[in-house]
Amino acid sequence: AETDVTPEMSTTGGTSDARFLHALCPVVEFGLTNATMHKLDEAVAVADLQRLTAIYQGILIRAFA
Repeated sequence: AETDVTPEMSTTGGTSDARFLHALCPVVEFGLTNATMHKLDEAVAVADLQRLTAIYQGILIRAFA
C-alpha cells in the first residue's frame, strides 16, 4: 500500500534475468523508472528513492517478521 499503482504481470522488456528465471521460480521485479533512465545524466527524485525504500522495507518486514 505504499503506492496507488496496480502491479503488471509481465516477463517482457528490459534486460533483466527475470525473463529467464520466471520458468524456474516466481519472480518479482520492481524499481525506479523515469524519462532519464539509462541515459546521459540519469537522475531520480529523492521522493522516488524514499518511496522505493519504504517498499523494500515493507517486503523485508513481511518476509522476516
